[in-house]
Amino acid sequence: MCDMATYVISDLHGSKTEFDHMLKVIDFHAEYDEMWIVGDVCDRGRDSIPLLLEIMHCPSMHLIFGNHDVWLARYIPELIRGKSDEGTLYMPTMSDDFVTWLSYNGGLTTADQFMDLDYPTCYDIQNYLQEHKLYQFLEVGGTKYLLVHSGLGSWCRAGVNPAEVPEFELIWPHIGLEDNPYDDVTMIVGHMPTFLYGKEYDGKIIHGKKKSILHIDCGCVYGRRLGCVRLEDQKEFYVPSTYPYLKVRT
Repeated sequence: MCDMATYVISDLHGSKTEFDHMLKVIDFHAEYDEMWIVGDVCDRGRDSIPLLLEIMHCPSMHLIFGNHDVWLARYIPELIRGKSDEGTLYMPTMSDDFVTWLSYNGGLTTADQFMDLDYPTCYDIQNYLQEHKLYQFLEVGGTKYLLVHSGLGSWCRAGVNPAEVPEFELIWPHIGLEDNPYDDVTMIVGHMPTFLYGKEYDGKIIHGKKKSILHIDCGCVYGRRLGCVRLEDQKEFYVPSTYPYLKVRT
């Protein structure tokens, strides 16, 4: 076991039970270990807001935005306004994007849990999400890493500076197995559950052929596993999912 460790995980999607289990498996110590979450803390799963609050209240846990986190941050003002209207949101007043998040992308439970909070906690979450990151460079054990939710999208080319890449490209496009334009940086991405790349990757962290990219969304909320990697030695850790297994042909 490392004396001090840096862990990376992604696409928790409200899976607080599995996340807490993972913290025990890796023997996480908040006083000196660090945890980076590469997007999508919320939506689809059971405990999005309790999980977000747990991460918020731990200074050694760091959130990099995914598309679902952007949705929550975008519509927090609407949710707060809904609280003042007898705790109700009305579909006819919503934008198409708002409806898409709530109805088709697992946002309903997240929104409902948020609206049950007291106002100070709502504003605490809003302030926390306003200070978000879209990517993070790290250097651990002599290896340089770029953590970003869905890669670099159409900007995936040699020499690209992530600071110049539009938000959409960092959180939305599907990413290929080898989509890393850097020779000296290992990318760590989530966004696409690894089972979508092929049956042989079901529930597993994928290492690109050149070991220069790691895909770490192991599909926990779809009944696979929650995966986590420790950067000091790239050791992988897994915990089983408590969600129903989604059958998908690839």
